Amino acid sequence: MAALIQSPIRKVLSSIEQHQIRALLMGGQACILYGGAEFSRDIDLAILASKKNFVRLAAALDELAAHVIDEDSWPW
Repeated sequence: MAALIQSPIRKVLSSIEQHQIRALLMGGQACILYGGAEFSRDIDLAILASKKNFVRLAAALDELAAHVIDEDSWPW
């Protein structure tokens, strides 16, 4: 992985790889991996919709201590 990827993003990508999740990296982080100079603080993924993949994704999210964000509580 490119050295420009921030540590939290690298952690997510590493977990996705370790859990063998079938996903497509898009957006700014994909540009960085291909040598672009774009700066991004988020990660955009398309996840293959299969039961096996969702089980792997759930394990990765649990390992990352991820949680649902209630967007209704955001001050926008």
